[in-house]
Amino acid sequence: DIYNITVVSLLNSSMHKPIPKNCTLIHLQTFEFSCCVSGPTRDGTIGEDTIRASLVSAVSDKLRRRMKEEMDRAQAELDALKRTEEDLKRGHQKLEEMVTKLDLEMADVDKNVDLLKQKDDELTAALGKMEKQSENNDIDDVILPTAPLYKQILNLYAEENAIEDTIFYLGEALRRDVIDLDVFLKHVRLLSRKQFQLRALMQKARKIAGLSDLY
Repeated sequence: DIYNITVVSLLNSSMHKPIPKNCTLIHLQTFEFSCCVSGPTRDGTIGEDTIRASLVSAVSDKLRRRMKEEMDRAQAELDALKRTEEDLKRGHQKLEEMVTKLDLEMADVDKNVDLLKQKDDELTAALGKMEKQSENNDIDDVILPTAPLYKQILNLYAEENAIEDTIFYLGEALRRDVIDLDVFLKHVRLLSRKQFQLRALMQKARKIAGLSDLY
């Protein structure tokens, strides 16, 4: 031990003689050594044993302080290392959680991409099928409803709009003096009566079909 060697060296360099029988064994925290307990001599002078004991006590106190300082410094470094280790563990755990979450999100993205590709293929196939069917179908057959009630509503609507157009063109003919006023009024009365009947019938049909009111 370095402290034991220091004290022994100090003792040997001070007296260069063996320890007498009237010495007391002193135990330090990490080492032990022997010193003689001796008071002043009869002539009042301080003996060599007393000087040596004082030196040993001073060295021991200094060594204890140095040892405490080193232990405190080592403990502080150890605490700092423990805190750093805990921070690293928390960071590692957080990083693993982020990687796991990212893996799950990537799996969802891949799944959605595959689903979109499947839907795109289905849509492409459906469009191709519709294009082939449209080449062989009549446009009237495509737009005409199959249910009798909806077919009746469509015919009533077309006839009512035809009457509306006829009344408009009669007005234009009257404005240009193609027809006189009596002819205009006679035809407009007949057409308006017919239009009223068509609208009433169409409203009734739409109500039965569960459609909203048109007028």
